[in-house]
Amino acid sequence: MKKILLIAGLLTSLSMADVIGGEIDLGYYSHSPSGWAKYKGDVVDLKNDLKWKNEGDIFIKAYLEHPLPILPNIKVGYSKFGHSGSGEITKGFHFGGESFGVGTDVDTNFDLKMYDLTLYYEILDNWVNLDLGLNVKYLDGVLTVKGKNIITQQLIDESDDIKAPIPMLYAKARFDVPTTDLSFQAEGNYVSYDGNTLYDAELGARYTFLLGLGLEIGYKTMKIKLNDVDDLSMDSDFSGAYGKLVWDF
Repeated sequence: MKKILLIAGLLTSLSMADVIGGEIDLGYYSHSPSGWAKYKGDVVDLKNDLKWKNEGDIFIKAYLEHPLPILPNIKVGYSKFGHSGSGEITKGFHFGGESFGVGTDVDTNFDLKMYDLTLYYEILDNWVNLDLGLNVKYLDGVLTVKGKNIITQQLIDESDDIKAPIPMLYAKARFDVPTTDLSFQAEGNYVSYDGNTLYDAELGARYTFLLGLGLEIGYKTMKIKLNDVDDLSMDSDFSGAYGKLVWDF
């Protein structure tokens, strides 16, 4: 009898709950660099020394929400992030144990891929929405500096890999303007420990058309602060505008 009541209660809760739904986002964002990096040597400025300029990259996110109240919802994401620069340096510096003298032509590249897995719960689900959860962000990247020794003219090629899973807090808030197809939302991940800080956040406005299809524009920012992680230290900010296509189903 208890088993029958348990099954009946479960079926009743499922019938009253929302059906499975979700969202898929495909976006493009620009990011302007600021800050510095250091790898077995001197502090180098991202703009002035490494010659980094504004860049643009893609990102993809997918959310899956289900009617089971105990199990968390799932979000997965992928972001490509890169900066490169080339030119003659006006200040000598050491990087990776090598010396880059004044007047040296350098080519630099930072290629980073970010994979996200987020488990979250809907705390509020009305015209005001609030999601809270935990995110694991896996960083897979490499920072490379190439040039020539100003005295020997030998080619210098120094690089440092970044490969690490990072647990983070996750939050998302959304406000649907009543009687309209307009909404505003903020979403982000954050962690700080042992002098290291990493966060990424979006603040945007969305207009939804037919069948859940919509457009969103806004501002996206990312902070990478590393305190001697595998001999790499970094304190940098990257921010800029974004736009994305969304399908809320």
